[in-house]
Amino acid sequence: MTVREHLILFLDWHLTNKKLFRTHNIQDLSQRGLSKFGKRLGSPETYTRQFRELRQDGYYEVDKLTSAGSNEKSWYVKRRSETL
Repeated sequence: MTVREHLILFLDWHLTNKKLFRTHNIQDLSQRGLSKFGKRLGSPETYTRQFRELRQDGYYEVDKLTSAGSNEKSWYVKRRSETL
């Protein structure tokens, strides 16, 4: 399992279930990888960078939502490209 594959599972779940998530949820995947796979697949920064790349490369269309009084962004996955 790679950081990219782990992140794709996370994003696909949120797309299917139409759930919002926050930036820290992506960063928390690093720790979840440790408990789920017995090792860290990457640092929190690696997950954030991979998330940005998946969005910028057009693999996922994601809306960034801001909430008043919070510096953290919320995200909503609108669409996944057929070619990953």
